[in-house]
Amino acid sequence: MTISRATGVLVLAALLLVLSGCAVREQRPAGAWVEEREDWFGLYSSWRVSGRLALSDGQQGGQLSFDWRAEGDQHDVHLRTVAGGRQWRLLFNDQGALLEGSEVGLVRGPDPDLLVAEVVGWPIPVRRLAFWLRGLNSSLGEEVTYAADGTMTSIAGQDWVLEYQRYSQVADGPLMPQRMQARSAPYEVRILLRGWRWIDPGA
Repeated sequence: MTISRATGVLVLAALLLVLSGCAVREQRPAGAWVEEREDWFGLYSSWRVSGRLALSDGQQGGQLSFDWRAEGDQHDVHLRTVAGGRQWRLLFNDQGALLEGSEVGLVRGPDPDLLVAEVVGWPIPVRRLAFWLRGLNSSLGEEVTYAADGTMTSIAGQDWVLEYQRYSQVADGPLMPQRMQARSAPYEVRILLRGWRWIDPGA
């Protein structure tokens, strides 16, 4: 029996459709994915991720690329403008923050959010992003909502609301956020993540 080329294409398309329908994310209770990431970062407290921020105040916008490194509660963030070549390095922990750049020298303060807003010129919730990037709740009186499959869909605080728009399965790691959006009217920050890496504690 022979199968025509057109029939073969239709069969292949139908097979791909069936296979794509099988690739459904595992259904879990609300918060189960979060617990998995909490356990993961409890084990891998040293991690890195890169990405891009698209910023807007409703009238003007800009873009920053970033490389984020963490060693426990010590965070080291390199920020660069996509256009113009300006760059900064932000170091912060629970005790305070330090920001340096070619145009500002060295600036210290108790809050990384205030330093970034003052020097970079955009309000970015840096301290909470340390949790949000990992798909974790910062526990600062925030309200969390979940999708039917148990993943977080939003985190709402008094000033910022974060929406998780896409997750991806990271090789040798848990399901991680890939795309998200934070809003605090009139400001909006869209975040794209890539290149998750962690340091093996036994290495």
